[in-house]
Amino acid sequence: MAEVADVDLREPEEYPKPVAETERIRAGAQMLNEAANPLIWAGGGIISSRAQEALLRVAEHLQAPIITTPEGKGAISERHPLALGSHRLRNDPVAKEEPHFDTILAVGTRMANPVWLGGQRVVQVDIDEAELGRNYENTFGIHGDARQTLESLYENLVQLSPARESREEEFNALRQRRSETAIRVEPQDSIVATIRNVMPEDGILISGMTQIGYYSRAFFPVYEPRTFLTSSYAGNLGYAYPVALGAKVAQPDKAVVAVSGDGGFLFNSQELATAVQYGINAVVIVFNDNAYGNVLRDQVNRFEGRVYGAALHNPDFVKLAEAYGARGVRAGIDQLEGALAEALAVDAPTLIEVPVQAMPTPFE
Repeated sequence: MAEVADVDLREPEEYPKPVAETERIRAGAQMLNEAANPLIWAGGGIISSRAQEALLRVAEHLQAPIITTPEGKGAISERHPLALGSHRLRNDPVAKEEPHFDTILAVGTRMANPVWLGGQRVVQVDIDEAELGRNYENTFGIHGDARQTLESLYENLVQLSPARESREEEFNALRQRRSETAIRVEPQDSIVATIRNVMPEDGILISGMTQIGYYSRAFFPVYEPRTFLTSSYAGNLGYAYPVALGAKVAQPDKAVVAVSGDGGFLFNSQELATAVQYGINAVVIVFNDNAYGNVLRDQVNRFEGRVYGAALHNPDFVKLAEAYGARGVRAGIDQLEGALAEALAVDAPTLIEVPVQAMPTPFE
């Protein structure tokens, strides 16, 4: 490692964003223009391409409502009249039932859950050509960067027809119907609502692989891009707190909150030292059920109570935080609102431990 040698320093590679073929864009625009009732499926590619404005122009021209994947949360404010929110945790009926969307514009998503569809034609835009139609057969693929492609689609749509009349009342009714038919479970619902009520609208939530994190994908409203971070398809325990520290360093003036379970937090609990050493004032909420809760529940309910390796012997999390020099707070579910508000106001890294019991599955 200490050997001296002559080396060639290479110039950094450039990876230009792929530009979609003109004919593919024209054909896709024609399909969308002919659709009587289009729906837009927005994924994480919208966020990474910074394509929110281009997405909204296309949606408003077509009067197509937008539903987001967990990775795409923030692609549109969930207060916008065209926002339907994000997918539910399992089979989301929005594309199968009334109002029978006939064409789906999927942008920046690999369409990993085609069960949500009901046979409709999909116009799919993706930066990775291999993803086009990989998970859903009835797909017209457009290979290109999300923002550039949406801008070109919009230009073509404007040439084909004028903007459609507002359908705000119709979509308000659809949003209400989705809300009324959603399967809500406690205590997850109340906890997620509490966190949303305390955090500012531009605050950044990192949803860990835990019951509250899972639930937040569907039911935590997001109003700005890059304010809801997940581990996406990786689904890896322990990522939430280190990501929160990175987010806080990148956005020091924003509130940053990581949601973690006790098992997941212990994968990287030593990063409390990093937070204290560098004064990174992110907040982590550790929901402690003394188990890998999702695994334990499934072992009990699905495997005749054969519990193996899912119960945990945890440290005192408050003392653990204090041992590193961070703030440690223990709060019941009914005390979380005050504890989180105080943690966001204090200039110090904070761990809030919330003791909880086994929670019902959020996936059914």
